[in-house]
Amino acid sequence: MGQPAPRERFPISELVRRTGVPAATIHHYRRLGLVPAAKRVAPNRFLYDERHVRALRLVRVLRERRGLRLPLIRRLLPELLALEGAEAFRPEMWDRLVDLRAPSGGRRPAALRLLDVAVEAFGRQGYAEANVDDICRAAKIAKGSFYRHHRSKEDLFFAAAEAASVRITRSVSEARPGSEEAARAALADLLEPFLRIVLDLLAWAAQRRPRAAVARAILAGLTDGLGRSVTPDEPRPGGIRVLAGALQVLVERAVAGSEASAPGLVAGGALAPP
Repeated sequence: MGQPAPRERFPISELVRRTGVPAATIHHYRRLGLVPAAKRVAPNRFLYDERHVRALRLVRVLRERRGLRLPLIRRLLPELLALEGAEAFRPEMWDRLVDLRAPSGGRRPAALRLLDVAVEAFGRQGYAEANVDDICRAAKIAKGSFYRHHRSKEDLFFAAAEAASVRITRSVSEARPGSEEAARAALADLLEPFLRIVLDLLAWAAQRRPRAAVARAILAGLTDGLGRSVTPDEPRPGGIRVLAGALQVLVERAVAGSEASAPGLVAGGALAPP
């Protein structure tokens, strides 16, 4: 049996090129223990490898997409780095580890409180109506602290949308639907608190607004997660059918409810003649 191939090692300039993280930040993270130990080849010279590329990318996404602070990221990274392939970059994995590793007792970290409130606010009011000041107030953080976690309301919305996607797929998976039809019904019942988020994502992607690619990526993650519960061999097509079917159920319920509550209305929104 052959020996494993030696790791490719490279200087910090190459690590900067591959990750876009400045050298000063890399040194800071190394001193904090956020990245694996580098190979020292001289008093002030270190060599890095793909483990460091992966660690730096994880630090970036956990800060940008979850607003996590470095001490909590340091607690999560060893377990994430132990995962193979793309598993470490799945949002549901981040959230599961945050639930397990966030300090117990007392209040949740500010970033997580902010995300919890944002999911509720965007789900209830939609992107246009939700207000960052109100979200900060409900999360009990100062407005100035908001910008430590997210650059803008738009960034917060996408972080909340990703968190909502994880919660939706987890809930459907826990319901153990035995078929696409059962998954559609389960999703329709679960979707109400997150409906405005899903509709905003669809509009964002369909209207090709700036960062439409981000909206498409979150929707792809949502449909993949839904599909894994019912059609693991073809998760995305199955997930698309489940999501479209759940939205159809909600439209049917809404139309049936409008006919029951306002029988004087006819198609097109005009009042029926007396």
